Amino acid sequence: MRWNEQLFLIINASGASATAGVELARLLANSPIVVAPVLLTGLWVWGSPNRRGGLISVALGMLIGLSVNQLLGFAYFEPRPFMIGIGHTLLQHPSDNSFPSDHVTFIWAMGFGLISTRSARGYGVVTCLYGMGVAWARVFLGVHFPLDMMASFVVAITSAGIAAFCQPVVTTWVLPVADGMYEMLLQVLHMPQMLIPRQSRHDQIPPR
Repeated sequence: MRWNEQLFLIINASGASATAGVELARLLANSPIVVAPVLLTGLWVWGSPNRRGGLISVALGMLIGLSVNQLLGFAYFEPRPFMIGIGHTLLQHPSDNSFPSDHVTFIWAMGFGLISTRSARGYGVVTCLYGMGVAWARVFLGVHFPLDMMASFVVAITSAGIAAFCQPVVTTWVLPVADGMYEMLLQVLHMPQMLIPRQSRHDQIPPR
């Protein structure tokens, strides 16, 4: 048995795992697809306008990370544990490639991106820690191997580096267009200023 499979069996849920632990893992396992967009939107709307170029760069890095995952999946196929009869599976999942984890890459790319772009370093640290919980949950529930998470970590770090590298260009060329579209959308929807503040990018509000 490979080291990857041995480590998986240590983390994977046993047949006697507590119901509360399984439910928590299920909640964590699929949460990035909701948590990440909500956090980025909240930082854009209610955070400092000066961080918006970084937020767009982070979102770009997240998309690049998912694209890299697809390329890696074409190059290397790793069956999921339940496809080869290993461990316990407590989360329904299609029988597709396990390597790397899209969910974990997505949330870690955001966390490391928020740190690397200095858009919201505090939130970035918390997001990375939360991503560790997501990584644990997906192995615990039997839909990924630890190797998938290691690959996701490398892809996420790389994506965050790309986000930081692209940030000056994005801030100069993409942000003005995005800001204009955002302001136009607020006007069209007649969003109340008390709920959705209008802030200039020149307001010096330090990122948290």
